[in-house]
Amino acid sequence: MMIGPIGFAAPWLLLGLLALPILWIILRAVPPAPIRRRFPGVALLLGLKDDDTVTDRTPWWLLLLRMLAVAAVIIGLAGPVLNPQQDRQAGTGPILIVMDGGWPGAQDWTSRAELADRLLAEAGREGRTVAILRLTAPEEAAFQSADLWRSRIAGLAPQPWTPTAAMIERALELLPEGGFETLWFTDGLMMEGRDTLLAALEARGPVRVFASGRTPMALLPAVYQDGVLQLAARRAEAGGVQELSIAAHGLDPSGTPRILATLPLRFDADATEALTEATLPAELRARITRFEIEGI
Repeated sequence: MMIGPIGFAAPWLLLGLLALPILWIILRAVPPAPIRRRFPGVALLLGLKDDDTVTDRTPWWLLLLRMLAVAAVIIGLAGPVLNPQQDRQAGTGPILIVMDGGWPGAQDWTSRAELADRLLAEAGREGRTVAILRLTAPEEAAFQSADLWRSRIAGLAPQPWTPTAAMIERALELLPEGGFETLWFTDGLMMEGRDTLLAALEARGPVRVFASGRTPMALLPAVYQDGVLQLAARRAEAGGVQELSIAAHGLDPSGTPRILATLPLRFDADATEALTEATLPAELRARITRFEIEGI
């Protein structure tokens, strides 16, 4: 059920809002009229004034606040969700989340984890079980509650390699039996055995693929030759001119980790490989521990 951009996980609970008018009438009801009794000593009370007065009815504004509080509780129990996904029919079976989990996905791993967490939350609201299969470290995929996987998703991290043919074959052997829906988080690189795995997943149910909008990029090992430090980087496909920076990380003389140097790197419009060179003092080169491409 949708009301504007807001959907509800349990819309039937909204029927409780129909009881609010009845509750209003009950709270506004006047108590029974008091019984009149003659009291001769009432003359002694004449002329007395009580500064504290008590109304015989609840003020309307207080009733309104109470109604709003009850309505908020009912709407909260109905499970409101802002902008729920409507581009597909809600499933009822288990979900298998497949992750390539290689180094190309490291540049936007945080956003991938956040998306996986939202999908797990959606599966939890639908009461669907979930299993996660990482191709870089394939293990038996057991369907468990979505809430349990949400507590584990933060502990997953990309590996410094890409799935090999042997890993893909192992993943095929570990696929759960029966039907399920697959959510595939791909790194965007072609790999041997990918089509076979995709066919096996499609045979078990619908498959949705989530790909990064970024072009995978890698930094090759540094080369020192003839007093010049050479650094090369590669990208999966040519995508116009691209200018980047390579940061040289290391320890300063006090032992504090710092960026010791920054080198410019430029990809030409039709190039998939870029090269940069720099001449650094020997003392500075000795303290460099790693190179990283900044901004990706």
